[in-house]
Amino acid sequence: MVTRHISKEKYIIVAIITGGIFLLGVLFGLVIEGKRLSYVGEISKGQNHDFSSLQLQYAFIDQLSQENNCDAVSKTFEKNIESLENTRERLETFDEDAKINKGEFDMLKREYVLAQIKYWLLAKKTKELCHEDIVTILYFFSDDKECPDCNNQAFVLTYLKKRFKEKLLIFSFDSKLNEEPMISTLQSTYDISNYPSIVIESEKYEGLTKKEDILKIICPHYLTKIDECVDLK
Repeated sequence: MVTRHISKEKYIIVAIITGGIFLLGVLFGLVIEGKRLSYVGEISKGQNHDFSSLQLQYAFIDQLSQENNCDAVSKTFEKNIESLENTRERLETFDEDAKINKGEFDMLKREYVLAQIKYWLLAKKTKELCHEDIVTILYFFSDDKECPDCNNQAFVLTYLKKRFKEKLLIFSFDSKLNEEPMISTLQSTYDISNYPSIVIESEKYEGLTKKEDILKIICPHYLTKIDECVDLK
């Protein structure tokens, strides 16, 4: 039997190489996450500018009662809502992978929540000024431990959003995001204590609400014919 002797120097070299690879991995992760934060942050700034522009347009319409501008404003609103939804998807993907800058990601999530509330209020204004044929849903959820039905509720709402598109606006709020007081304010306003809960046009519904039940609630709110509501009994 031959015994191989590995010198202490070789152990040191292997340790140095291993440590170097580990440090490179950490540095690479920091660079990637930094780029993610910068990217989402730029999107957040862009949304703030878009929202400010919309506010001015609605103020103009409100003051001068020029409803002929509603078509242009509504299209702008729809475009910005779509951008907000894309940001949500990116933010969720980034947050799942976030390991180091968790606090900064939580701050971006707070900004997203505030943007949602702004657009929800603007949606209400749209209906008032431009008679926009839309329905809004506020969705309050929690983690899997506290809310085992939240994933199913999210699936139902996602399906309905794909079917109704711009006619249905859904705004989601994480009850565990304690850093943002506006979530608590909304929950107090609508007496939200169980999850999942949804608020459709100011009416609260607790527990898992099935697709058929939501359709029965939202369809009567539409002023025009909606294909998804035609065969509803």
